[in-house]
Amino acid sequence: MKIWKLRGASANILFGLAACSLGVWGLSSWWWSIAEFLRGMVPIVLIFVGLVAIGAGVTPKRDKESSKDK
Repeated sequence: MKIWKLRGASANILFGLAACSLGVWGLSSWWWSIAEFLRGMVPIVLIFVGLVAIGAGVTPKRDKESSKDK
């Protein structure tokens, strides 16, 4: 039983190392494409975060007003 656990752990470690090395290689090879993607995503993420913040600020106010009416 221990042998299979060791084989599974070593396979996971080898897969993790291979995935990390391919990720670093891809990051260095396609750096400008990744930078362009991030430049395009930052405004979209900021708009989404802003909408969530506005929703969080408006929701308690609406709940307080509705509880006063009852």
